[in-house]
Amino acid sequence: MKHLIKNNEIVQSGIPGTFTRESGELFLGGYETRTDLHYEDGWRDELFPEFDPLTEVIGEPYYDSTSDLVLYVINPRTVDVTAEKARLYAELEHLRTEMSNVIVQARLNYDPEPARLTELMPYVRTMYGLAKSEIEALTEQTVLAYKLRSEKYEQMLGILKSFL
Repeated sequence: MKHLIKNNEIVQSGIPGTFTRESGELFLGGYETRTDLHYEDGWRDELFPEFDPLTEVIGEPYYDSTSDLVLYVINPRTVDVTAEKARLYAELEHLRTEMSNVIVQARLNYDPEPARLTELMPYVRTMYGLAKSEIEALTEQTVLAYKLRSEKYEQMLGILKSFL
């Protein structure tokens, strides 16, 4: 991406097809392909930074005259641990409800209940309890990286759905 810089400020982002140069020369199309004119007209490249999305967030772009590039501010990500945990608890309850609905439906489909389904119930309860403990132990550094619907939960749900 290129940005138009005037008085060390970004005034436009993205090279347009139609453009009027400072000299008054008008391009009614095709200006974006005139790379030979872009630098002279004040267009500068951006350097998109590497950052850790779990701990940092990209801020506003700014023109850095020393490097003659458009750079970005990187800000530390602020995490509301309580809100994130509440979101994860809600997601866990949704997953528990989804599994419970599959179990209820599977029980309605069989008489008597298949032994394999009965054997799975303690594992489902254990997974639920473990997830609650994991969520409780999360910190500001770990809460954003935590994935509740991991492969093990999806596998269990798949096994349960096989009874439908």
